[in-house]
Parts: sequence; structure tokens; C-alpha cells
Amino acid sequence: MLRTLLLLLVASTLASAQSETQKKVRTYRQANEHKIVNEFLSLLSIPNVASDNPNIRKNAQLILEMMKQRGLSPKLLEAQTPNVPPIVYGEWKTPGATRTLILYAHYDGQPTDPKQWTGTQPWQPTFGSAATESGGQIMPPPGTNQPINPDWRIYARSASDDKAGVMAILTAFDALKANSIALTSNIKFVFEGEEEAGSSHLAEIIKLNRDLLESDAWIICDGPVHQSGTKQVVFGARGDVNVDITVFAAKRPLHSGHYGNWAPNPAMLLARLLASMKDEQGKVIIDKWYSDVEPLGDAERKAIAEAPAYDKELKKQLGISGTEGGGRSLMELINLPSL
Repeated sequence: MLRTLLLLLVASTLASAQSETQKKVRTYRQANEHKIVNEFLSLLSIPNVASDNPNIRKNAQLILEMMKQRGLSPKLLEAQTPNVPPIVYGEWKTPGATRTLILYAHYDGQPTDPKQWTGTQPWQPTFGSAATESGGQIMPPPGTNQPINPDWRIYARSASDDKAGVMAILTAFDALKANSIALTSNIKFVFEGEEEAGSSHLAEIIKLNRDLLESDAWIICDGPVHQSGTKQVVFGARGDVNVDITVFAAKRPLHSGHYGNWAPNPAMLLARLLASMKDEQGKVIIDKWYSDVEPLGDAERKAIAEAPAYDKELKKQLGISGTEGGGRSLMELINLPSL
């Protein structure tokens, strides 16, 4: 979405977040917003499903050219496994810097069925006057001299997740460079093309380029603003583990009128199995599930206390009358592993 892109652009400054720097970055964005959006539209116009090798390569090549224009010495980092989307890599070194940061985003998107899209198509970026759920209507692209309203939307596959991250990072770099704002760290850019497919070859590419990708920290530009709309920085990223469960019962379909109450129903067996994993408040009751969880420290609790209190409004938006967790806030509960 356009609003996400513009918010991320301001939030992704790589130097100090002092108000003067923010003001210069915002001024740069306002002066160049049509150029920024047009470059973004070009990127959104290329299909970007990771399994579509020809088109995913077109995405990588366009980002490579965008980085060349910025003097970031880009190159493609390939896996040894064939037909794997490459990482588009670039770097900007700062003389005397003692630390290195990697800025990450991904350029692939979720698979999609164009027939399920209403009013727009996945890789035909379309402007909306506001969010569709708020009554927004399709509108023509803004003219060159027309100011861009942050409440407008761009609808296209990955307009938010996560080509907006790619554009925010590159444009923030543009803004800093144009204003001669010195960076304090060496910066490396990593744009992945397989995140929505599970990043199954990311470890392979990193291992092949261990020295090149050495750094002190990764900053991942792939996530939402706070539910209240406030910009946020999250320290740490949640991982996930997946398992497949197969429930066995009769080897052919059975009619309940003839076999009900006697033959086990696999759907009911699965429901009971899943229900046995959590209590009435949503706490996971699998043995030792929380055994390696470190309790929140003072800094984490202070951050949660200072975050906008938004649970009540969020419940209204979601149409839910109650929550799990025994009354604790979303900000606190999100720090625990879920199931």
C-alpha cells in the first residue's frame, strides 16, 4: 500500500533519528514522490511468484539495475541448487566504520489467482482513493503536478509485503545521500526472492557467501506498523516450526446413518487432539512448551507499557467479544511462542 511505503520511507533512515535528519528525509520524499512511485510501479508490474523462474529473474534484474544507478555495486548471489531465486546484494562502505548492518527485504510474493481479484489484477498496479474496506474507489494515477495523498492506496501483489520494503530501503538511502548525511556504519543490502516460499535455500546462499554477508546485525524491513498505525521497531523476529499430523480411521467414506457412534470419525479425532493442546485461556499445555522461554526484562516491560493501548479498539475492528491470555495485552502475549 502507498501509505505503508511512505511511512516506511520516513522510518528507514539509517543514521540518527534526530528530527533534523527526519525533516530532510521527508523533504526529499516530498520533492521526489512521483519519481519514487513510478519506480515502485515498475517493480510491482513484474509477476513475482518464487516458482515462476523467468519472471522472478526479471524482478532480480530490475532491482540489480536500480542498485547500479545508486552506486551500490550490486550482484546476484546464487544457490548451487538450480532454478533458485537469487539474492540481490549490494553494499555501501563508510570509511572508519566499525560495524556493519545488513538491510533485508524480499521481492517475491504470495502465489495468487487473478480470478479471485476484484476490480484490480495482481501485477497491474491500481490506485485507490482510500482503503477498499473504507469505501475507497479506483482512481486514475495522479498527474505529475498533483500532490500525492498518503491516504491513497496502491493495489498490487506485494505492494506492501514486501516490495515496499525494497523501495523504502533504497529510497531512504537516496534521501540520506542526496542530503550528504553521513552514515555511521557499513551497509549491506540483501533482497531475497524466496521468502514467501519458505526461504528454503536462504541458508545455502548465506553459507556460500559467509564472508561477504558477515555483519553485526540484520535490520528486516518486512513487517507491519503497530495496529494503531504508529511506526514501530521490533527487536527480534519470530520463527516457526511446522509439523504434519495424519489421523487414521476407516479406509473409505462411511455414512453416519449406518456407522455413526461406532466407527471413529477422523475429523472428531483431530478436533480432540488439537483441543488437548491448549487450555480454556489459550495457554499451550503441551509438556515443556514454555521451558526455554526467557521472562521479559525491565526494558521489554517498559516498552510494552509505553506502547499505545489499542486492544480495545482492535477487538472492535476484529469483531471479537473476548480474547485469550487471561486478560493480558497483545503486546505482552506476542512475546510468547504460540501454537
